[in-house]
Amino acid sequence: MIKLNARKYLYVIIVIALLISLHGLGILNPVESLISRWFKPIARIFYSAGSSVSQTYGAKTSKPNLAEELIRARADVNRLTAENAQLKFLQDENLILRKQLNFLDKNTAHYLMANIISRGDLTGGAQDSQTVAIDKGLNDGLFPGLPVVSSESFGTSSRGVVIGKIISVKDNLAEACLITNKNCKLAVSILGKNITSGIAHGEMGLTVKMEFIPQTENIKIGDLAATSGLEQYIARGLVVGRVGNVIKENNEVWQSATIEPQINLDNLSIVAVLLP
Repeated sequence: MIKLNARKYLYVIIVIALLISLHGLGILNPVESLISRWFKPIARIFYSAGSSVSQTYGAKTSKPNLAEELIRARADVNRLTAENAQLKFLQDENLILRKQLNFLDKNTAHYLMANIISRGDLTGGAQDSQTVAIDKGLNDGLFPGLPVVSSESFGTSSRGVVIGKIISVKDNLAEACLITNKNCKLAVSILGKNITSGIAHGEMGLTVKMEFIPQTENIKIGDLAATSGLEQYIARGLVVGRVGNVIKENNEVWQSATIEPQINLDNLSIVAVLLP
């Protein structure tokens, strides 16, 4: 049995050797060409199927990679957006502080910087009450009646712009009424050839109304209104705004004027309280 198996292996080896020899001599070229032509369509089918499988597998494996890259890209965009917003906030805050300090250093030696921390009164009143709460109070030397200012440019100079005054204080908090508050009254003058004085208070939370102006006074739209200095603790010359309208009745003893604030009070974030 073992001899028979050995003889079969010998025959196989002889046949393989013979085929190799015939191939080397080129005798099998016609037969090889014929076999090649028979199997070429089948080979193409297998090749196309293999390529399709490879492409499908590659596409499926690349989708998770693209999804991960997209997630990373979105995270980078969100991070950069947040950083840009923070830088813009710091830039705006720095500009506000520069304006404040530019006015304060030139015009007064006593002031206290404060942040607006909420709008509405300290007891939780309505947000449209035209009052703000700041983070300085009795412990910092504040008391009712002190003026609260921002700063704004007029022409080539920077003057203090009064935005309200302190009306109540707690240990570490204070409440200030804005000049557009109907209960916030200021002694104001309209600057011109003759200085015209009157009492100003907020009107409808949008503008300031100046009353008790003598009929003989000639005031015009665009005239500058500022504090008159007739009120305790509030210095003369703090800008309130400009005259936007004049109300004059011939049969009345007094005339009045609407004063438009020079800054947007809704955008305030940092203020200064002027100390005596």
